[in-house]
Amino acid sequence: MRMRVLLLGAENPLGQALLAQAAAEFIQLEAVERPEQGWQPEMADQLLAGAKPDLVLNLAFYREQFQLGLEDTATLQVQKNFDERLIHGCAANAVTLMMLSSARVFDGSKSSSYTEKDEEHPEGALGRLQAQLEQSLRTQCAKHLILRFGWLLDGSAEGPFARLVEGLSASAPLALPEEWRGNPTPVADAARVLLSVLKQLDCAAPVFGTYHYGSSEATTWISFAQCVVQELIGRGALSGDVTIQPVAFGKQPELRGQPQNAALLGRKLLMVFGIKPRTWRSQLPALLDELSD
Repeated sequence: MRMRVLLLGAENPLGQALLAQAAAEFIQLEAVERPEQGWQPEMADQLLAGAKPDLVLNLAFYREQFQLGLEDTATLQVQKNFDERLIHGCAANAVTLMMLSSARVFDGSKSSSYTEKDEEHPEGALGRLQAQLEQSLRTQCAKHLILRFGWLLDGSAEGPFARLVEGLSASAPLALPEEWRGNPTPVADAARVLLSVLKQLDCAAPVFGTYHYGSSEATTWISFAQCVVQELIGRGALSGDVTIQPVAFGKQPELRGQPQNAALLGRKLLMVFGIKPRTWRSQLPALLDELSD
């Protein structure tokens, strides 16, 4: 790769998956792991000055955004301070900045999948911050790329996928939200998309802007859970069917700030980059394997 790519957040599952796939293609990325003291604003300046990258891929807050969905004021302020400093630094040095966002920038009231043309109406604090950072990036940095995901799933013990499998393995009925829609996207699939985008940016393709990606096909969390149950039964990890108790979406406090419809349409990504969505069903066995590693 001719570009010098600086990857922030190399220690998290998405960063690790991306580095593994890049190494398989003999592509080298300059990777920086989360410092012990966390991501401090001044580090953005230091990293840009030291690495002198052509492109920065910001995965620094992947865990907080996609696995924990943290919305407390202190965590959001840390993310805001660092990301705003990084945006300003990349703009000042004409460095391309690629960052992640999510379906949280929408209110979830649309009946069909969201496209990049839909207006943002975040309801939660994390979604509002993501929308604010998106706008800041568009305004300040001409060379930018925003990639929105919905349900990003990995094998980390604290993530929603691991919590789902743990709940399905318990003896008690499992309460799950009704009609919560989205695209279950394994972290390996997200890494594939990121690497494909990087390779085309390396060819100096003028493809900046905002894009969506979600594994096909969109489904409900309950339907996804039922597929996980069948896979676990096939592996001998469950002895029989699991009782799932549907609960109204709005009555689950842990989903506060999440859009009820988090489904994203990735047609623009397909048309511009030629990146085809993969089915989450075909990737489910590998995702479960991550939990046992």
